[in-house]
Amino acid sequence: MKQLLTKSLPLLAFLLCGMSAQAQNVFWSEDFTGGIPAGWTNVDASGQGFVWEYCANTDPGCAPVFTGEQAFQATTASTGFVHVNSDGGLSGPLPQNHVSRLTTSAIDCSGKSVVFIEFQSHIGTYVEPIETNAILRVSTNGTTWTNFTPFPGLTDQNYFSANPYYSVLDISSVAANQATVYIQWQWTANWEYMWDLDDIVLYDANPTPRNDLSISDSYFSPSSMVTPVSQIATDTFDFFVLLSNVGSEDQTNVVVKAWVTTDTDEEIYADSITLPVLASGVVDSFVLLDGRFAPELPAGEYRIKYSVRADSADSRMIDNSTNSRFFVNQNNIFSKEVGSSITSTSPLNPSDWYAAALYQMSSGSMDNYQVSQVQFSFATDPAELPVTDVEATVFLFRVNDDVLPNYDNFDGSDFFSPSLEWVAVGPYEAPDTMQNFMLQSVQMLDATTAAPFVPLDNGARYIVAIGYAGNSNVTRHVFDTEANTNFPYKVSSLVYTDRWYLAGFQDLNTVARMALSLVTTTDNKPLPETTMKLFPNPIRETLNLGLNFDQPTKATITIADLTGRVIRLEDRENLTNDILTYQLPELATGTYLARIATEEGTLTKKFVVQK
Repeated sequence: MKQLLTKSLPLLAFLLCGMSAQAQNVFWSEDFTGGIPAGWTNVDASGQGFVWEYCANTDPGCAPVFTGEQAFQATTASTGFVHVNSDGGLSGPLPQNHVSRLTTSAIDCSGKSVVFIEFQSHIGTYVEPIETNAILRVSTNGTTWTNFTPFPGLTDQNYFSANPYYSVLDISSVAANQATVYIQWQWTANWEYMWDLDDIVLYDANPTPRNDLSISDSYFSPSSMVTPVSQIATDTFDFFVLLSNVGSEDQTNVVVKAWVTTDTDEEIYADSITLPVLASGVVDSFVLLDGRFAPELPAGEYRIKYSVRADSADSRMIDNSTNSRFFVNQNNIFSKEVGSSITSTSPLNPSDWYAAALYQMSSGSMDNYQVSQVQFSFATDPAELPVTDVEATVFLFRVNDDVLPNYDNFDGSDFFSPSLEWVAVGPYEAPDTMQNFMLQSVQMLDATTAAPFVPLDNGARYIVAIGYAGNSNVTRHVFDTEANTNFPYKVSSLVYTDRWYLAGFQDLNTVARMALSLVTTTDNKPLPETTMKLFPNPIRETLNLGLNFDQPTKATITIADLTGRVIRLEDRENLTNDILTYQLPELATGTYLARIATEEGTLTKKFVVQK
């Protein structure tokens, strides 16, 4: 079985998606409700038996559904569709490519001066590019064929299309006014995934609606899907979209809006921009909103939303908005994912390799943090390597301060790059209880002293890298596909094979979580006792801090448990004689810490929660 990678195709790849037709323009259609129609031909020209098969419904047992993907989502998939299973349960490549051809019986297009075809697909590649190898062929005699490209731009290896992917093609150059027309779907492939096909329609006019705006892709603003409450404040958010007008008419007064909300839809931040005109046919226009958002947020779940509208009502609203979630975490864990859409993969050619994630420490904190452990996950094919035999090494690097924010001067030629400082390491051997996709933890040790709990610098960038070497280099690291934190405009999840690849596996997010804690809960340079008073004490859920400074002071206030796990954190400026109130209904009965840190020192006091 091949190493498995799944990904969701950005909307920009199916530029003509969702072009709804006017009913009077449909003159032929096929939805496979009764199977493959009589008179159609179905062959593998390579003679290896990889032909199109009928599936009566979307039951995963009927057609292959690979890890991280849904069953086919075509409009009428539940009443039947056809597919080619290029994987076919193989353990490796075929000796030659299969050439799977599904051909209609003769279709009468006479009297049709214009002929458009629309169909829905879900297709996955492993090696052979889809754009050139999965084609539509049209003929008037069954011998001479003209090729059309239904999947423009799908050239990546180990890739899944949208589900469904709408292809709309003008085949008038061959089919117009012809009494005999044959249409053929041909896939020249080798040990790929599958091509599902359904809902084929022929029109005698261009089915493109007049008004059809689309957010082709949108920017996931946070650097990570999960950020510790102690580190979120300086992760400033930008907002932009890739906008397309796939309708037949120019759109006026196009309003793009971005906003941040709580998970209960309470608006925290909003910004918008208006474009006077967006011309028909414009694809993936970069639209940057002017505003920036500094997310000084308490722990919780949040949403980033985008929408687009214009003067004219849109014919297809489904792609006019996006909605992505992110989290502020009180357990002091950095993460690129939440484990909701996991898959596993490794490089195509086995060699020693590393899956990595980049994290940015806050520059605004007056307190100091350390890394206690790294959490990660992996999987193996038992035929290649039992999962209990995996060995790995976890590295922590500090990115040098002279590396530019866009990493243009990053030296990626060597794993121990001169652009990096090696600060910690964690050896790992899989336990006998290990199973695929289980989350594992590794204690990080200082690279020089081998001491645990490695201090981190405020404002610094760190790379966590999990390495698989020797017999373990066939290990598939676990990734997540829910949100594209590795957008082309920033570094987030990385891969090292023969060099550092800062874009990693494109929009796959590395499962490599970094757990933080306070460096100390004692006061090495204590502030005067009168600086902070806690009341009441004990509390039920409301804690007041009475602060007393001689002059306006910048400070970091932290609520933590006795182990240093941060529960609440706030950076404040110009504090003098102030009372700060914190609602802490989530705290169980027990003893906790309230801590204030300034440039002059720290002061930590205990308080008790009694329920």
